[in-house]
Amino acid sequence: METLVVEARNISKSYDMARGRIDVLTGITLQITAGEMVVVVGPSGVGKSTLLHILGGLDKPSSGEVFIDSQEVSKLSDNELARIRNKKIGFVFQFHYLLPEFNALENVMMPALIARKPYDENKKRAAGLLEQVGLSHRIYHRPGELSGGEQQRIAVARALMNEPLIILADEPSGNLDRQSAENLHRLMFQLSQERKQTFVIVTHNEQLAAQSPRIIHMLDGSTLHEQRPTP
Repeated sequence: METLVVEARNISKSYDMARGRIDVLTGITLQITAGEMVVVVGPSGVGKSTLLHILGGLDKPSSGEVFIDSQEVSKLSDNELARIRNKKIGFVFQFHYLLPEFNALENVMMPALIARKPYDENKKRAAGLLEQVGLSHRIYHRPGELSGGEQQRIAVARALMNEPLIILADEPSGNLDRQSAENLHRLMFQLSQERKQTFVIVTHNEQLAAQSPRIIHMLDGSTLHEQRPTP
């Protein structure tokens, strides 16, 4: 039986603006199971990033329910959500958000330090993750000494640090050149296959989407069209 990692039930999200209410998502239902590699595509403005943020507990729906590891989280306090995000979810954004004053190893360790895990274990695990993403030779370099592609690989390693149930990536290759983007995509697919790591990736990159075993097209804020390429 497949294990549900994240589930959204009838999610809606709206914002009250000076010119009236704006409905971004309306009645979205979605299930993500363990080990899946899911790519979400669609035109700008249809609510892809909003959906990703709600699935990851970075934002709350106006109505509907979100379950992470079978726990209903959409009505939890901000502190409770922060604990769940730190323990169960890894994030990779278009901008790497590495801390400039810390080196690669320290940046990767950060989620575990926040969780107050033993320092020596954190250091060993972070070094192993940097090796896995091909950056063992950059372990003591700070972000300003690294290329954009290297910075995003560190962001992926950081997302893996606490062994999350799922990694949510929002346009992770959006600021990279073609070769760096291809390398990053290859890395994420490799991690998905070798570690059985669950990924949900929002992207405009058609090449990345074409490689995914599950593609979700957001046609508007209320319509999801699923595609599973024929092997």
